[in-house]
Amino acid sequence: MARWRPVVGIASSVLLSLLAFGCAGNDSAGSDPAGSEPVITDPAEPTGSTESTETAGEPSIEPTDPETTQPSQQKPSIEIASAPIGGNVETTQDGYQCAEVNWLGKSPIPDGTTIKVGSPQLEPAGIFTLDQAACGEKSPPCTADVEWQPSGFKPCYVGVKQLTGGDAVQLILSVSAQCATEAECKSLAGDVPGSQISFTSGPPSG
Repeated sequence: MARWRPVVGIASSVLLSLLAFGCAGNDSAGSDPAGSEPVITDPAEPTGSTESTETAGEPSIEPTDPETTQPSQQKPSIEIASAPIGGNVETTQDGYQCAEVNWLGKSPIPDGTTIKVGSPQLEPAGIFTLDQAACGEKSPPCTADVEWQPSGFKPCYVGVKQLTGGDAVQLILSVSAQCATEAECKSLAGDVPGSQISFTSGPPSG
């Protein structure tokens, strides 16, 4: 009997060890961690890392619309030192005269043409001097602000004051023009050779 007991004890220990190991293995298999299951993703909804990679790799979109802004072409132009002008001259008071200035060149002014008035001059000098007060309220004066165009033409006015007696004094008015064509610029002066306006001096004012 003394020899049988130790054997039984050893067998019981081995059996308990096997049972314990089997239970531990079953618990590990039954509690499968979440990370071991496959993760299913929707292809229509890429992950953030994929989206950022594709966006970074896309080339920038170039504009396909044609360029619409182009430099404007310079119109033909002409300078006329003594413009073809004419008009009435009125004595407004002793020693003062006012000239109404009209365009006598190609008329009507061609479409697309703009005539800009320059500074009036007197030839010969020294007999009259420019003095716009001679025209009173008549306007506009013939200055650089005046432009003559095909529609709405209006005359401008030049006033003078007599300084001394002498010969008739011619009013010279320079102009510059921009035209639709070079041919129209060349024909702008027409057949009138310069200014037809003059101031006649009277007895010198005392």
